[in-house]
Parts: sequence; structure tokens; C-alpha cells
Amino acid sequence: MSDLVPIELDDELWERVFVVSPLVLVGTREPDGSHDLAPKHRVVTLQGHFGFVCRPSHATWRNAVRERAFTVSWPSPRQIVMASAAASPRCDDGEKKTLRALPTVAATTVEGVLLDGGRLHLECRLERVIDDLGEDGLLLGRIMAAHADRRALRRRDVPDGTLVHDQPLLAYLHPSQFALIEHSTGFPFPKGFHRE
Repeated sequence: MSDLVPIELDDELWERVFVVSPLVLVGTREPDGSHDLAPKHRVVTLQGHFGFVCRPSHATWRNAVRERAFTVSWPSPRQIVMASAAASPRCDDGEKKTLRALPTVAATTVEGVLLDGGRLHLECRLERVIDDLGEDGLLLGRIMAAHADRRALRRRDVPDGTLVHDQPLLAYLHPSQFALIEHSTGFPFPKGFHRE
């Protein structure tokens, strides 16, 4: 039997165990017309939608709400340092100077930039704002365009496990670690299972 212990239901709950999440860079347009990229790991993917958790006090939140748009880039494993640089604090003038070193490409359907070399990119129009989740809130956008690195796309002629091995995924292990996912195995769905 598992050796279960109770965990306090407080602000430290998610600091007590590691939780696997994707690591993405959310791009927004600043009031002066420049662009910001910020790492996020609390995200949700839905049919036709993408959402991320943020604090209303953060520039990413204010920018996305003001512009009604944001972009999302999934960094490749070799871009972990770039993802970390995007988390750098702003200077006294309000700029994140480290962003100047990040290679970006222009989005095609919304005003924004994407991390060049990322595995997957989304361009989203803000659709819903949920701002009553304590200090955090959820921004949900409708996906207007999606682009992927051809090597990361699933193909019928390549087993999924081989693709994951050849094109590892970058994961964030909240609260303080990252990992490369290089090995996967098909999920053992029960006989007769089908998605509804």
C-alpha cells in the first residue's frame, strides 16, 4: 500500500511534488509596439482553443487583454536557455533586454512574434478572461493559425515512440526542473475503448 501523507491545501501545495507540464513561450505586444515573450507552464489545450494561467498584475496578461491576441511557441530542447532568458526580469526602463538575443519570426494572422526554431506555434485571438481564481487567472484564446516543425509531425510511416526518441520533447517539472522526454510507450487503452 502507498505511504500517503496529507498535504496542506495552501499556496505551497504545488511546491511539494513535481508535476510535468509543457513549457511554452507566450508572445504579446507591448504598449510601445515592441514584443514580449514569457515562459508559461500552466496551460490547457482544447479543440480549437489554447489557454494559459497568468497573473493579472503581469505584463503578459495586460498585453493579451489589451491587444486581444497572443502567440504560443513550444521551444525545442536545444532552446532551454532561450526559454530561461525570456523569464529575465525587466530593466528599470521596463524592457527585457535579454529578448533581443532571441530569434523570432513574425506571426501570420495576429500581431506578434514566435520563437524561431520552435517545434509548434499557435496564433490566438483572446476569447475569454477568467480573472477570479485568486491571484491567478486564465486567458483562453481561439487558435487562428498553427505551424509545426515538419520533423515534429506524427506520420503513419514512423512509430510514435520512434518520433519521440528522434525529436525529444521539452517538459517543465514544476516547481524547479526541466526534462527531455526521449522515451515513450503506447498507452494501454482497454479493448473497445474509443474517444467520444
